[in-house]
Amino acid sequence: MNFEQAVEEAVDVSDERGFKESVDMVINFKGLDLSDPENRFNEDIKLPYQADEEVKIAVIGDTITNDADNADRKISKDELEEMFEDPSKAKDLAEEFSFLLAEAPLMPKIGQQLGQVFGPRNMMPDPVQPGEDPSDEIESLRNTVTLRLKESPLLQLKIGNEEQDLDQVERNASAVYDFVEGQLPQGQNNIKSVMIKTTMGPTVEVE
Repeated sequence: MNFEQAVEEAVDVSDERGFKESVDMVINFKGLDLSDPENRFNEDIKLPYQADEEVKIAVIGDTITNDADNADRKISKDELEEMFEDPSKAKDLAEEFSFLLAEAPLMPKIGQQLGQVFGPRNMMPDPVQPGEDPSDEIESLRNTVTLRLKESPLLQLKIGNEEQDLDQVERNASAVYDFVEGQLPQGQNNIKSVMIKTTMGPTVEVE
């Protein structure tokens, strides 16, 4: 069963719920020594299509926010200064949003003052040049997912939802698989199984 068939079956066999279910991809690994940091990864990859409708992006600065109409929140330099004085506000920001963009000249101070908040959460902002229109980068980030393989030999992430064009979901699944295979020391030989499922539905194995 290929990705296209697995995605279709996973959606078909799932019972109808009172909410829109996501379509998830689950990858189990084998023969991988995860005590070795070289075998772990924590990477952002851009998918062909948006997989998670809950992705939220905030933009920090006084000039790049002028054109960031598609951002979910705009944060001025004055608001940023308030976060320097009260890091709990930065913590709330990191927990609410998926990605941050900031004017490049602000990055050194952000790293110095808030690195202890953003760093461990993998939420350090991506730099944007002052005056640059960040709209395209914001849209690109909406298609971005973070793949984290740490201590557990399992990776699970959203690749779409049940109401989405299933061809888009299948293409996202293929993109994730190709990336993950390329990160592994023995490629597909380190992959034990790949499964597709909806939020509350049964798993369907890709063969």
